[in-house]
Amino acid sequence: MRYTALAILLILLILVTACHKGTSGAINGRVIDGFGNPLGGPGVTVPLSGKGAVHHPDQWGNFYIYAPVGDYVLRIAFSNPDAGLDFTLEDDIRVVTGGRNLGTYTLLNVQNFDAWEFYRQGDYYSAIDKFNEQAALAHSGQLVNLPYMRWNEGEPDQNTLLTQGVLSAKNGLGWCYARGLGDPLEGKVNFLDSLSGGYNNYDAMVGLAGIAIGEGIAEGDEELKGVLDYLTPVIDEPGYYNSTQIHDAITEVDLIAVKSLAEFMLMRDNDSLETADSIRLLIATQGNPGTKNLIEVLDNFR
Repeated sequence: MRYTALAILLILLILVTACHKGTSGAINGRVIDGFGNPLGGPGVTVPLSGKGAVHHPDQWGNFYIYAPVGDYVLRIAFSNPDAGLDFTLEDDIRVVTGGRNLGTYTLLNVQNFDAWEFYRQGDYYSAIDKFNEQAALAHSGQLVNLPYMRWNEGEPDQNTLLTQGVLSAKNGLGWCYARGLGDPLEGKVNFLDSLSGGYNNYDAMVGLAGIAIGEGIAEGDEELKGVLDYLTPVIDEPGYYNSTQIHDAITEVDLIAVKSLAEFMLMRDNDSLETADSIRLLIATQGNPGTKNLIEVLDNFR
């Protein structure tokens, strides 16, 4: 009798498990700012519509949420009242059984949204106008919805850039000139300005690496060393670099490939060739067109 009761209990447990199987799932993603830096901690909230729980990304910007299968609105909010910062991003998402990676979400200010939209449309001159407008407003302190939104007044001619508004605008201008209008010299000036004040503007570093690899192929080792200097900290940063939401669909796959090319041209390093070969399929399916062309250059140096 005791074994009969145990068998019935096991059957009931199997039935209950079967009924609940496939009714919930997991989603994960990452939150970064316009520089590519992770946004995490209690200041960043990631709730799902209709669910009471509020989630916070970790220090690398990664968040993980378990929820019943269904359609939701994912609302990412970053609030820093002391800095006058308060904005949100919403995305319609679907939770399915198993796991799903939602990718990287980039929180930008209003001026950046407009400017990057022009950039994605190929209207680089309008994008330049918008980025310059943002920098001017940030410089004057008129915008209060961005962190560090003040230009620090020091000694005459010694003003320092301590505003994300100016620096993020300079990064956008760098991409407009270097990639959009094919003017790497003007692009480099703006990218370097975007690194002022000690900010780790990873997106600007990627832009500078793109300019350096072109110069390195034409000119030599010093420029190629710059590629490694710019890309190494971006690749080593926890998380996955991806500019797809903002501009040219450049991912960490592309960064690894470009770094491998620079290493090979500098040192004829067989390991760098093996690295490029190991991600060749990823480059073919996920790589930026510019990176695919660079791999052809790498092949010519074999």
